[in-house]
Amino acid sequence: MVIDLRKFVAAHICLCFGVFASAEEVADSVRTDELKEVVVEARMQETSPTFTTYTPSAKQKTASQNALDLLRQLAIPQIQINPIDNAVTDNAGGEVAIFINYLPASKEEMEGLRTADVRRVEYLEFPTDPRFRGAKRAVNIVVQEYAYGGYTKLSANENFLVGLSSRANIFSKFSYKRMTYDIFVASNNWNNHHAGSDIESMYTLKNEAGADYTLSRNETTDKIHFRQNQYPVTFRATYNTEKIQIRNTLGFSHSAYPIQSQSGSLEYLPAQADNYTFSRHIPSRSNSLNYSGTFFFALPHDFSINATPQILYTHNNNSLTYAASLAEPIVRNARENAWHYRVDAYINKRFGQSHTLMLGVNGGDIVNRLRYSGSAVYSDRFHNAFAAGLLCYQLKTQKFNLYTDAGFCWEQSDINGIKNTDTYPFVHINLNYSPNSKNALSAYFQYANNTPGINQKASDVLRDNEFMYLTGNPLLDNSRHVTFNLSYTWLPSNKLGLSAYGNFFEMIDRQITAYEPYDNGRALLRTYINNGNYIQSEIGLAANIKLLDGNLQFYVNPKQCFNRSTGMYDKTYNPFQVTAQATYYLKQFYFQAYYQTPQKMMFSNAPITYRPAIFTLLGQDGLTPTGMCG
Repeated sequence: MVIDLRKFVAAHICLCFGVFASAEEVADSVRTDELKEVVVEARMQETSPTFTTYTPSAKQKTASQNALDLLRQLAIPQIQINPIDNAVTDNAGGEVAIFINYLPASKEEMEGLRTADVRRVEYLEFPTDPRFRGAKRAVNIVVQEYAYGGYTKLSANENFLVGLSSRANIFSKFSYKRMTYDIFVASNNWNNHHAGSDIESMYTLKNEAGADYTLSRNETTDKIHFRQNQYPVTFRATYNTEKIQIRNTLGFSHSAYPIQSQSGSLEYLPAQADNYTFSRHIPSRSNSLNYSGTFFFALPHDFSINATPQILYTHNNNSLTYAASLAEPIVRNARENAWHYRVDAYINKRFGQSHTLMLGVNGGDIVNRLRYSGSAVYSDRFHNAFAAGLLCYQLKTQKFNLYTDAGFCWEQSDINGIKNTDTYPFVHINLNYSPNSKNALSAYFQYANNTPGINQKASDVLRDNEFMYLTGNPLLDNSRHVTFNLSYTWLPSNKLGLSAYGNFFEMIDRQITAYEPYDNGRALLRTYINNGNYIQSEIGLAANIKLLDGNLQFYVNPKQCFNRSTGMYDKTYNPFQVTAQATYYLKQFYFQAYYQTPQKMMFSNAPITYRPAIFTLLGQDGLTPTGMCG
């Protein structure tokens, strides 16, 4: 799907009120003498072998409505934030976990964060602190804590961005001694008439005489309507001391696409007739209930243990109605019950100030029960269980931080009684060198696995259009991958921050789409096989520059990408991409512009190159301080 994102108009409303209490500062009774003024500029950003610290200015905090807004204002050169889905990654595209005061931060907690309480933001690679629970890369937002009290934050957001998007939420937080309780309720709605895609396809088929011929099918979208509603509710209770952290979270979410329709014209070459049309309607709804826990205990003799159980249940209802001039209508209804549970547990032992050993175990399962009705009737039972163990060693000195782990993982997938078992090793190595607070060099290596899901393994044959059927491959194997990243960070002053990076990724014997004749050659059947390698690499430079006493800020990130596919799809694609952001603070207002060239890419599982539209965002907002009363 290609979405043309060219204009952005947004309005924000944020109200916050609360009562807080903390220890009082005792007045100094000693007589003082007036001294001459000495001006010392505080370091707002500095790096070390284990983390980089950024201190947000008062303007940046006041301009931010939530945690993600604050990260955007900081424009940290080591991370990227997707402007559409708000995903936070490093410059190599790897996941960056978000923590608030050393506890995993949910989307709800990030939305409800009171940015005025933020003291500093830390970016960490393979942190030694066991409270980060084995996260490879993390952002830790350090926030002022209170002995008792709390606040309620009401936020509303209206976006006119290829349609109308509205978001309203209430976040309420209350602390009493060691306990903190919070609740989050939201309503997210999106109504869009301007997103769609045109599809051009080539089919090699057989005619009635059995001879091969090539058919071109061109699908042009004339009308589209997309509406999404989402209503999440989350309750969380946290017990937090220096040696114990316990958090339990319960959540419910209702998500629905009551309208998801597309219609337009069809063209076939060689032409058989004119004025062919198509229509496609795909409404759906989903209800999910989840629980997650966090348990951390610091034990005597520098031992610590932590465990994070997760349980998720989801019920999905989806339907598809497709009609075209040359074919019978396709009606497909899907009803799914899915369970996902997982437990991660680690025990750490620190030896002195430099050495740490960690032993970890992980286990879980994904269970799907899927039923199709309509034009095709199927019933699928799928599960993918795994168990893993790893041993980690970490060395930390004044200038070096070395992290290495190795382990084995056992996996077993079962699709309708057809089982596939795999056991494989995995390795992670990360080295950070920081000679001083302005320079840091990082190198990372990974050998791991890619596991296909139910859509790639289910053997159901589902019709997609007049000439295409879809199925999976129950015997599809896992794929291994290798990753190597290298980065250099330079923070010479508060006015400049640079991060140069290079990344390499190779997926070996990857899963790809393959096509074969179907229905006596009158149609094609798309399935999945293991074939060839997919190689992706890039080099880039991210820079953050502050001018005019920090009132004008620029962020730019150009990068050159290199994509290579081997095997039956032998293809090369090397796009160039740029992301840029400018922010200007004018007293109680700020103005921001965001530009992104098309994020071109080559799919790893198909001979497809993707080129979305240019993304341009223009916005302005007032710096309305968050209020307190009490």
